[in-house]
Amino acid sequence: MTLFDPQRFFDVRQRQLIYEQAEGLCQRCGIGLGDSWHADHRIPWASGGPTIIDNAQALCEGCNLKKGQQMQYADSFVARPFQREVNTVVVDRIRAEKDRTVVLASPGSGKTLAYQSLATRLIREGLIDYVAVFVPRVALAQQCETSWMHKTPSGAIDGLCTLFDSTKRLGMIRHKVSDPPLTLPHELGSGFVSTYSALVSSERMFLEWANRNVDRFLLIADEAQFCGAAGDKEDGGTKAGGLIERMHQFSRHTLLLTGTPYRADNQPLVLADYEPDAADPRRMTLVRDAEASYADGIAEGYLRRFEMHLTEARVTRRTLTAPEARGGDSVLEYNLSDDGSDLVPVLRDEKTWQPLVDRVVNAVKDKQKFNAAYRGLISCMGQSDARRVQKYLQDRYPGLRVGIAVSSDAGAPQELAAFKYKPMDVLVTVRMAFIGYDCPQITVVGILTHYRDGGHLMQLVGRGLRVWDGMPPREQSCVIVAPDDPKMQGFLSLLRDENEQGLKLLEDREGREEQEDDDSGPVQEELSYVEAAVATTTRAAGNESDMEADELQLVEYIKAAVNSAETPLKLKEVVELAGIMLKASPSVPEQRTEPAGQPSYEPPKTEREQISDIKAQTAEAIKQHLYQRGVSPESPGYPEALAKATARVNDAAGYNAQQANTLEKANKRLRAVLSALK
Repeated sequence: MTLFDPQRFFDVRQRQLIYEQAEGLCQRCGIGLGDSWHADHRIPWASGGPTIIDNAQALCEGCNLKKGQQMQYADSFVARPFQREVNTVVVDRIRAEKDRTVVLASPGSGKTLAYQSLATRLIREGLIDYVAVFVPRVALAQQCETSWMHKTPSGAIDGLCTLFDSTKRLGMIRHKVSDPPLTLPHELGSGFVSTYSALVSSERMFLEWANRNVDRFLLIADEAQFCGAAGDKEDGGTKAGGLIERMHQFSRHTLLLTGTPYRADNQPLVLADYEPDAADPRRMTLVRDAEASYADGIAEGYLRRFEMHLTEARVTRRTLTAPEARGGDSVLEYNLSDDGSDLVPVLRDEKTWQPLVDRVVNAVKDKQKFNAAYRGLISCMGQSDARRVQKYLQDRYPGLRVGIAVSSDAGAPQELAAFKYKPMDVLVTVRMAFIGYDCPQITVVGILTHYRDGGHLMQLVGRGLRVWDGMPPREQSCVIVAPDDPKMQGFLSLLRDENEQGLKLLEDREGREEQEDDDSGPVQEELSYVEAAVATTTRAAGNESDMEADELQLVEYIKAAVNSAETPLKLKEVVELAGIMLKASPSVPEQRTEPAGQPSYEPPKTEREQISDIKAQTAEAIKQHLYQRGVSPESPGYPEALAKATARVNDAAGYNAQQANTLEKANKRLRAVLSALK
């Protein structure tokens, strides 16, 4: 067995002597040494070479790289730019005696294979003996082990490890809970994976292992935004964060992988640093050493483009007054797109969530015209909501293959695995069960949850953004079905513009502190509640383009007529490229809006916004009229009924939606709804 010098790297004093002895020149090629020169072992440390001056040589970066390449490995792994960056950054930081690397990566960026390939490199270079991985969910731990290395029924080794030369590579990453030993002494180059909750429940076992292997392992905190979230008992809560810090003290290096710049409870990430944003001192930005954004994934072809279908809802809130008060109860009606504060009761009203679920099913059926293996995911607020959606799907669509994963750990791994590998159509789940779930067949995502944190939503829609290798490019889009509330509109901007950039508003925290410090006396509030919430119109938005509700309705009418599987935005693009003007077609219903690309008004856009809002109210009023008469989008002949009602409004007003291009005309057309549809 090879004996290793306990000192792995040359210290500062030794480096100075090595540099002076070499007279500032590379001892192989003779060029001047730059800042990135290497203090190299003549006899490699991994081969038993001591870390002493007599075994040292000063090499430029190029010569040191050539020396390392003398041992060639027949790897077939081709790293993505992000994965190469992680490898390079971590190795450079280890050589610079930095103890951690922080990586911000969007879902689907390939961070699991990034750290597995990194560990292989570090093992080959003799920098580590083991890898210790912590994740938030059992399903992720199991996925880490089996995706990297597992045995087939015939006993053959299979998994991503086969992309690397078996001469020397990362070995088994065993899933461990409370069963020692975590690693076997005779299996150098292996590792374990566990959950943050297991770290808390078996604290002593993990810390004793770390103490026995000081400076010999790479610590990986995956999905670190879920490590240490206050009150998150399933993840071990804040204690898990403290234990990761203690494990870090024993590690050779720690790799922090996060999907968001802050924790799930909006607190700073464990082991991470923040700095004021140069553009806005009120904001703090995560200091990261490598990054993979959604935009990177689109550019490099491993993430899909998206098309978001945003459904409006008309909300009725009733406020009860005291019996002795005059005037009776007060009723307020408003659009969900204007105020999302009542999102929970809105999403629990079947007149809102059922149309959203129907839209998910229709989108899945369209995708399955391309490939029967495509499927959809619906995320709900809680287990009871998920089971209600499951029952609705089973009752309304008897032939639909519906799965459900509502437990965080107990049964979710089996349920998620079954959905991935068995013929299925739709998976109904809750907030946390899907974190890190890798199933590229998912190409439709339904959002019935009220959580609006950008990181959480990115994790959710990320389940449908991963490209399915080998499938035609035109199918590689993700349909997102969601309510059209203000914060969802903000998430749309996040997807489009990548404008969050790890920033966190300090004023949000200050606002909360001000509320907590408010010592004013109790105020008697009137009792109010959401009496009804009804889904009305739906619009579409993609990476760059938009489609208003009326236009989406027309395109979906065409889709149904020709049995097209394309998404509405894609079909619109195809039709417009063919030189056909959708809004001028006499063969489709008359209801229309102004072209989305019409030049903006001068003066201010506020007038145009008012006109657009009035048009939306008009379209909503027509839909409400039909709904009150028992005609819903699912009713036979619905498109014809909608077209007739719209035509009556247009006749009464004297012009259609496209012609109502002033405030006066828009208001006149809105008033015409009342007179024409009695």
